[in-house]
Amino acid sequence: MPELLALVELACLFGTSVDALIGYQAQDYALPVSLRRLRALRDARSFAEGEQEARRLLRNYPNSFEAVYYAANFYNCFGLVKSDSERLRRSIELYERSLTLIAQNTDEEIGEMSIRRSIADTRILLGEREEGVRELKRCNDSGVHDLIIGATLALTEQKDEAKRYLFRALLSLGADLVRLVFGYANAAVGREEMEQVLELLDSTTAFTVRLAQPGQISFLTKLETSLYAVSAHLYAVLGRKAEAEASLRRAWEAASRFDAAPNYSVTALRFYCGDPLPAAFDDFGETATQGVEKLLDENPDSAELLRPLWEEWKHEKA
Repeated sequence: MPELLALVELACLFGTSVDALIGYQAQDYALPVSLRRLRALRDARSFAEGEQEARRLLRNYPNSFEAVYYAANFYNCFGLVKSDSERLRRSIELYERSLTLIAQNTDEEIGEMSIRRSIADTRILLGEREEGVRELKRCNDSGVHDLIIGATLALTEQKDEAKRYLFRALLSLGADLVRLVFGYANAAVGREEMEQVLELLDSTTAFTVRLAQPGQISFLTKLETSLYAVSAHLYAVLGRKAEAEASLRRAWEAASRFDAAPNYSVTALRFYCGDPLPAAFDDFGETATQGVEKLLDENPDSAELLRPLWEEWKHEKA
């Protein structure tokens, strides 16, 4: 069998297996079935039966990323619900083992960062706050773990450091909330969805206004302008002219305040703790006024009502 010997030698040369070299994949139907069963038992909180399934899964597929990862997830849920430290520690062991097998992973929603977050969260649950925070800081790209770090440190004597992380998390929360509401505004179809978005806009605007120090101009004032302008657009599309005019007027007043004294720093926000942070940037418009005018240009269905009002107020100001 010289051909087979040659394949073995080639596999050794390239540091791979024969099946990988020739592109052969054996279909294993038992693993997916077992994974589905484990997830079903987890969701049904049948932990005793689920633990038997997890053990069987790990025994049969000890080097499968999916088997190890989902067994870790099962033990994590088991330990969390039952306040069982032994199962929580078992989940950490399996999560750490899954990291060594992560090259097999094909699920885009799972990655090293999410696994390390699970490990850190579990350590914090076990009272190992220092170790958990250290783990989170190792993979805190773009401040993705600022909130849990700050909330955990707030339970310790490190209050000042906690406040710095919490403030950064607050800024991220505000930015994400605005993106969320604008996303829903763009996706809204039909009267019912638009009215739901208007309620969300009201809540988001109230949050934004209260986040600023009373009487101070900040980049939140420009953000407030954009929220009122989007509300005006939706009211106009719905034919609610009085509400559209009132919202546009609020946008005009906020834009006038901001453009008279633009401020993009974070020092005028509540909970600012002196931590040096970069100024805010946005794509709304170079000025708040220009941002509203761009929105009107992009939405002719509402501009017919709103544009004359806007131009009238501009003329009065001039």
